[in-house]
Amino acid sequence: MRNAVPRASPQFVALAILICLSGSVAFAENIDPAGDGSRYAWSENLGWLNTRPGAVGGPGVHVADSGLTGWAWSENAGWISLSCTNRSCAWGSYGVTNDGCGTLAGFAWSENAGWINFAPAGAGVAIDPKTGIFSGRAWSENAGWITFSSAGPNPFRVTTGWRRAVPVALTGLTVSKSGGSDALLSWTALSSASAYDVVQGGLSALRSSSGNFQPATQACVANDTTGTSLTASGTPAAGDGHWFLVRGANCGGAGTYDDGTQAGSRDAEILASGNQCP
Repeated sequence: MRNAVPRASPQFVALAILICLSGSVAFAENIDPAGDGSRYAWSENLGWLNTRPGAVGGPGVHVADSGLTGWAWSENAGWISLSCTNRSCAWGSYGVTNDGCGTLAGFAWSENAGWINFAPAGAGVAIDPKTGIFSGRAWSENAGWITFSSAGPNPFRVTTGWRRAVPVALTGLTVSKSGGSDALLSWTALSSASAYDVVQGGLSALRSSSGNFQPATQACVANDTTGTSLTASGTPAAGDGHWFLVRGANCGGAGTYDDGTQAGSRDAEILASGNQCP
C-alpha cells in the first residue's frame, strides 16, 4: 500500500502550505508523551494502528476536552481520520468526541476500512482523565475489534498527554449564622467543578501555629457535595472559632484550597493533618 497522506482539496493544501511557511505546524499531536512506544492499538484484521505515525511522515492524533483530531496510520488500511475537521466537514460531519472526562463516542473514517465506532454496544473506548491511558475497544464492520490497551503476554497501550484540568481556586466563600449555633456556608460555583470538598478547623490552633493548617485542620465537613451551600453544625469552644475552606473537584481530581495569597501550600498541610477529604 502506498504510504501517502490522504488526498486533500486544493483549499486544504493551500492552507497547509501557508501554515508551514508561517513557521507553525499544521497538525499537533499529544500521543505517547513519554516516548516509550505507547502509541499502538491492535486490530484483529488490520494489525497495528499507529496513533503517532511520525515515522511515516504524517500527523498523529490530538486529544482535547471536546474530542479527537488528526490521523492514525495502518499498514493495511492506510490513513484513519479522527475528525472531519482534518479536511472539510462540508463533505459530511463526523468525528470522535470526548465528554471532557475521557469517555469517547462517535466515528473515525478510513478510506479502506470504512467507519470505526468508538462507542459500540457492549464496548467503547475511554481515556483515564488522570493518567491519559486509553482503554476499551472500538468496532469496525470491515476491520473487527480495535483494542487500545492490553496487559496480556505482549502488553501495549495508547497514552496521551491530555489530562482533565482540575478546578481553579475557589473564591467568594461566605459564612453566616444559621439557627442557634450552625454556620451556613455559601460559595460561588466553579464552571469546571462537578463537586466540592469542605474542611473545617480551629482558629486558635491556626493562630498559635502561625498559620500552619496541619495542626489546625479538624475535619472534612463534606466530601464531593454537588451543591454550593452547606450547613455546618457544632459550637466552638469559648474564645475559639471555626474556619472553613472549600475546593472544587471533577473527574480529573481535586482542585486547590490555596488562594495564592500565602507562601506555602494549604493543600500539603491539610493533607498532612490526616483530616483531609478523601
